[in-house]
Amino acid sequence: MESLRDVRLFAKVVHAGSFSAAGRQCGLSPAAVSRRISMLEQSLGVRLIYRTSRKLTLTEAGQTLFENAIKILNQVDELQSVISEYQLSPRGLLHIHTRVAIGVQFLSKVLPRFQAEYPEVQVKLWLTEDHQDLIENKIDVAIRLGNLDEPSLAVRRLWDGSPRMLLASPDYVKRHPPITHPSDLTRHNCLTYLDGRFDDGRALWRFKKGDEEIEMRVSGTLQVNNPEVLRQSVLAGLGVCLLPLWCFENDFEEGRIVQVLPQYAVTPSTFDHHIYIVFERSRYVSPKIRAFVDFLSESPRFFQPEGDLDQPSVAAPRKDRRLAIRALGF
Repeated sequence: MESLRDVRLFAKVVHAGSFSAAGRQCGLSPAAVSRRISMLEQSLGVRLIYRTSRKLTLTEAGQTLFENAIKILNQVDELQSVISEYQLSPRGLLHIHTRVAIGVQFLSKVLPRFQAEYPEVQVKLWLTEDHQDLIENKIDVAIRLGNLDEPSLAVRRLWDGSPRMLLASPDYVKRHPPITHPSDLTRHNCLTYLDGRFDDGRALWRFKKGDEEIEMRVSGTLQVNNPEVLRQSVLAGLGVCLLPLWCFENDFEEGRIVQVLPQYAVTPSTFDHHIYIVFERSRYVSPKIRAFVDFLSESPRFFQPEGDLDQPSVAAPRKDRRLAIRALGF
């Protein structure tokens, strides 16, 4: 059946009882109505209506089409009404992707509030450490870190990111040689985040102090693509790691970890630590996506700088090693 529009016109003809009456309802001439019904008959290969000078009579095929067309057209109208509601209010399945740490440290705290505000939105939260293609995986929105270069995506910056820091346990610091320069890390067990860029067991860490920039290839006894495993390994005194500070906020406050090389800014990739939300670039952004993007944009940051992050030192007493960030609103 090539045209649902012609089937709808056929049903109007049957209801109205003539081509001219159906034409008046649709703004068509009787000749135009007759021509479209003829085209419908040709596409189906059957006669639908017997035409006489006095009245129109349905054939057996026409009667069958009419009875079923009414059901189908009603279902189509109902479906169009339901679909149009998706453009009026936030509803339906919202598929979100981000890294494990962001999901655990932040989204787990704000999603209940979002779902209370938008009860008709069902959330599917996918936490992985791998970059995922939104279109291929039918992801509505993703929260990402660092520089983005995907022209097909709409991007909104949510927050300035938490600084990356070199961290170790106080016990590890006491038992090993002092670290006063990035080059000292070659003599230490560096626990690294596995991102697939290097397959020789080493990772690239970048350091910056004033105009000085240093790149170091470091290695150790553990590479893993999960920040919680790195956290537990650092707490156990296994070595030095590089992660966003908010992965360790309570540990830092309570003195279970200390900062290493506080005089350097450090990153595993780029010094752009901003956090972004991305979604498919389109003229028609669904209300559920707009609502979630606006909700996160208006949510309190899950970390907030309080002073100079370069001040904590591995040698400082606990009261001077306090965390320079705090959670907001949770």
